[in-house]
Amino acid sequence: MKGKAILFFLGFCLMLSACKKEIGKKEYTMTFRFESGDEISLTGKIFEKYKKNKKYLSEIDGGYSLKMIKEMRGLYLEFSNKVNKKANNTTIALKVSDKKLIWNDDWRFWLENPTMFANNNSGSFTGDVEMEGTYTQKGRAYTVENGDFKFYWRNADEDFGMNDTILKDKWTLKRS
Repeated sequence: MKGKAILFFLGFCLMLSACKKEIGKKEYTMTFRFESGDEISLTGKIFEKYKKNKKYLSEIDGGYSLKMIKEMRGLYLEFSNKVNKKANNTTIALKVSDKKLIWNDDWRFWLENPTMFANNNSGSFTGDVEMEGTYTQKGRAYTVENGDFKFYWRNADEDFGMNDTILKDKWTLKRS
């Protein structure tokens, strides 16, 4: 009887150690709605904690260590366009005390469809983005319904013959 209890306990501990709570397994969709009416959707993953295994050891596409996230109370985001994976964006979003996600970082959108804000051009739109949004969290799933963003478009002049400009409006984040 004692031997069966020990075996059961060891089996239970083994199963428990195999469980990994990681939100990076599910994809998220981040959608930007511009004042012009254009809409850009990016898909990607969000990681909440430091991972030691090799699968996530690319820790650092944007120079961020996943270990930093734990220390900064933040999330590591890795997003790209569905159609074209050229626009790979990685950043850290900080979780601040009033249930908001905030960040500002270098960002790149790659669009093959003409957009109104670029005088019906397509291609790579590069700049700095500032984002803020109140999030809700159910389990390990994050949702932002109505966040605000500003995109400081840097390559408008050289690539599109337009003045560098600030584009803004709303963004959402949902688990796919």
